[in-house]
Amino acid sequence: MSIGVSEKFPDWVKIPSKMQYQFFELAEKEAERTRERLREQQLKLEELRNLLEFERIPESEEWKDWRIGVVDGSDSPALSERIGGRFGAYGATYHIYQGLDLVEEEYFSGSMIDYQIGDSIASNKLLSLLTTRLERKVALLCLERDVDLLLIDGSFFGFRPRCRLIHNRSVPGEESLLGSELVKEVRDASIKLLKSGKTVGVIKRVQTASLDGWMIFMEHGAHSRLHRNDKDILSSIIVPGNWFSYETAYGDPKLFQYYSRLAVAYRLYASQRDRTIESIFEACEKDVHRNVRRDLLCEPEEILETSRHFVRCSYPAPPFCFETPINHDLEPLLAFFKATCNEATGLQLLLDLTDQDITIPSGFTREFVEEIEARLIKMPELNKFHVENHFSSINPQKQE
Repeated sequence: MSIGVSEKFPDWVKIPSKMQYQFFELAEKEAERTRERLREQQLKLEELRNLLEFERIPESEEWKDWRIGVVDGSDSPALSERIGGRFGAYGATYHIYQGLDLVEEEYFSGSMIDYQIGDSIASNKLLSLLTTRLERKVALLCLERDVDLLLIDGSFFGFRPRCRLIHNRSVPGEESLLGSELVKEVRDASIKLLKSGKTVGVIKRVQTASLDGWMIFMEHGAHSRLHRNDKDILSSIIVPGNWFSYETAYGDPKLFQYYSRLAVAYRLYASQRDRTIESIFEACEKDVHRNVRRDLLCEPEEILETSRHFVRCSYPAPPFCFETPINHDLEPLLAFFKATCNEATGLQLLLDLTDQDITIPSGFTREFVEEIEARLIKMPELNKFHVENHFSSINPQKQE
């Protein structure tokens, strides 16, 4: 059997030869620019390493007696855009382990069909929120299964950004439900998980830049900032077997939110004459509170009750971030992370296994939509011509 071109050759050779050479040249230029930037940052990183406090991961076998729940979800990597609508699929699962032995699992799924009008950003946000709602429902169900620890994928309130975009939208498939009500459902379920005291969020995609913001605040200026997110910075200065906490560094677990906003907004506020760093920080704190009220429709103190930490269990995998309720007992949790680390990813092994089981493949949504179309074509009361038109790709040159 012959091997297809897509399997035999790298993607680089699939573009025109002139563009291949251009990209080689661009890669060389970018490598040189990056080399200079990394050389300049080495000294700043060493200075920062000396300012921060890192601790060794403690040893404990307490986790071996735990009943551990792991919840993860997944949705369509891209909506399937058809002339008649935007289609998405999503799912969630819980796995329960006794130590490292899987003793129970269950799967749940859903789909979304939105109108093919308006901004696709809102459609994607609705799909994301529907996925998170299902994940929260499954997580609360898992708590009822008498677990000692529950791991969820992502932070408790990581769904907050841009929720305001869909407040006045009807939820596809649930037209009597407004987006604002969907947001409140997800928010309240997340608060329940937080208050359970058993739930821990594992954050893979870190976007906070609080260390940059902290350096700006401490030095009253941006000359020492690195323009890198916290996971990027900490990957360069945390050694395997160590962990780091924002609470230890800043003295208050809530400050990482405000410092991260400061890193983003400093240039804007500093352009205003006679602004002190203290007044800029105060403005950033107000920004965070305002965004919480606008997106989640609640007071900030209802959700700003989490603490974030980073732990590095192996090398060369980077450290990962995890989020707990404030004053959570970290020692047995850290020992559990170290003992059950997947060295290939640096993440917790049980979460990796669950993620592998629930991830929706990139081509699945297209096949799901084709299955809907095939069933409709068999229905004699429908005009095949209209059905085929309805399911025609919005862009025939690029199939989702």
